[in-house]
Amino acid sequence: MTQSDNELVKRIKNGEQSAFKVLYLKYSDLLFAYILHHLDKDKEVASDIWQETWVVFIEKINDFQHKSSIFTWLCAIAKNKISDYYMNAKKQERFKSIEKLHFDIDAEELEIELVDLETQADVITVLANLTDVHRYLLVTKYIENKGIDEISFEIGKSYKATESILTRAREAFRKEFRKIIKS
Repeated sequence: MTQSDNELVKRIKNGEQSAFKVLYLKYSDLLFAYILHHLDKDKEVASDIWQETWVVFIEKINDFQHKSSIFTWLCAIAKNKISDYYMNAKKQERFKSIEKLHFDIDAEELEIELVDLETQADVITVLANLTDVHRYLLVTKYIENKGIDEISFEIGKSYKATESILTRAREAFRKEFRKIIKS
C-alpha cells in the first residue's frame, strides 16, 4: 500500500528523509520530462533546473498548503525556474569571458544517469540544509560551472576569500553527506 502525497509531505515537514525519497522517486522522472518539454529538449539545462527545483522544494516544503497536488506545486516551482533561466540567459551572455575557462577535476560534470536516484535525493537534501552562501557557491561552481574569478566578482569578494569560502562549503557538504549516508 502506498502512502498519500499529503502523508508524505507531513512526514517530510517533520524531517523524515525516507518520506522525501519516496516522493522523489515517485515524481522525479515525470518532473524531468515536464522541464525538458519546456526547454526544447535541452537536457543539460533541464537537468540543472530539475535539481534546482528539488532544492527549492526542500527549502519551501513548510510553505506548501495542500491547495494543489504536490506534483502541481513541483511544476510551479519548475516553471518559475524555467522563466528565470530564460530571463537570465541574456544577462549571463554579458558575463561570459572571451577566454575559455579551465576547470579543475572537481568541476567535471557527472552524468545524471550515472548517479542513482537515492544519491541524487541525498545531494539535494544536503544542499538544501547548507547555509545560503555555501549552497550558492557550490551550485554556482559545480552546477553552473562558473570559475572562481566570475564567482568572486558576483559575490564581491577577493579570489582568495572566495576560494576559502568554497573550501569551507565543500567541507560542510562532505560532513552533512556523511551524516546522511550513516543514517
